[in-house]
Amino acid sequence: MYKNILAAVDGTTHGAGVLDTVASLAALTGGQVHVIHIRASRVITDGISGGVYTAEDPAEGRQVLDEALARLRAAGITAEGEVDEGLREDLAAILVERAEALGSDLIVVGPGHHSGISALLHASVSRGVAKAASVSVLLVRGEA
Repeated sequence: MYKNILAAVDGTTHGAGVLDTVASLAALTGGQVHVIHIRASRVITDGISGGVYTAEDPAEGRQVLDEALARLRAAGITAEGEVDEGLREDLAAILVERAEALGSDLIVVGPGHHSGISALLHASVSRGVAKAASVSVLLVRGEA
């Protein structure tokens, strides 16, 4: 049970909670963890022109991943990972697709960070993963 865990991290305290949880689960089950960090992009238009905008620098994304892997490996967990890119609207689908490609039996995500009007304008990644995944999904609250 839970031998191949996909853990989504974003560099926040929610991501730290995800890592603590997957480390505990992997230690109990002897499982391995695949960490994914997705550099989210947005399409921005001003009515005439526009483009795709990614707020996070590639080096920042790599640092988030490297810190997550170091944390898991220091706990004795077999871990590998990747930094991907995708549109904000596609994050849930990207996570589900990667889980399927990796043969993951559990996807672990943190809760969304949107509130108020922002929550109405942006789809919840964790809700999207829970709806689309064919495997178990664990939502982990961070140290917020």
